[in-house]
Amino acid sequence: MKKIKNFDRLNEAIEHNLYTSMRGYVLCSWYNHWTSIMIEDVFKDHPNVLPAVGLVKKIDFFIRDVPFDLKVTYLPEGFLAQDRQQSGLRPELTLLKRAARQFNIPMPSDLSSSALLQDLWTKISDHPDPDCQVVVHEAHEFRNQLVARVRDDPAELIKWLYEEQGVRRFDASNRLFLVLIDQRNYFESWKLKRARPLLETQVGNYLDGIGDRVGHQIDFDWEGETYSAVSDLIVVTNAEAAP
Repeated sequence: MKKIKNFDRLNEAIEHNLYTSMRGYVLCSWYNHWTSIMIEDVFKDHPNVLPAVGLVKKIDFFIRDVPFDLKVTYLPEGFLAQDRQQSGLRPELTLLKRAARQFNIPMPSDLSSSALLQDLWTKISDHPDPDCQVVVHEAHEFRNQLVARVRDDPAELIKWLYEEQGVRRFDASNRLFLVLIDQRNYFESWKLKRARPLLETQVGNYLDGIGDRVGHQIDFDWEGETYSAVSDLIVVTNAEAAP
């Protein structure tokens, strides 16, 4: 399916050749595959970037002779939860559940915590009561403030991303994290993977401003060992306004 470049042709192939239960997985895999190629091209088209020759493990390209493995991600919910806890605040889901009970908003029992968070966020955002709007506004503002802090000082999030990586994918290679954040709707940040003009502008601004020293020296702990890597983080956002 990844050989198909046209979305309409992909849908036609799915309709005729796949079981319904597999269609969502195939669409997601196809989207991630082609948007990842496009994002890598955005980097490789810049004069400060030298593409890796052939398939070099853990190296997508060099920035001023420093090798990097590109990782595209979003604002991690675990990092957000940690920051709220350190700030003495309750988890977002706890606050949304309380508001849902107070205003008799249905809470599905068959959703994962992440899916329930998105479901309740949407329902409470749509509720006309001012108290509902306050709950969502404060949660949204905290996220925006966290994004601003990460942009100013990315080292804490970079370290968190290294330390929270899964066992099967662990490595201490140099990584460049591209963090996509839709500040109008955090739950739709995945859509920014296709926003080529936005990516070209903000990634280009980062690469244009690269000095002689690329990235940050990051020391992180993983399963009792300390590792070091050169890493950096680019935050790409499309809006900063609260809802």
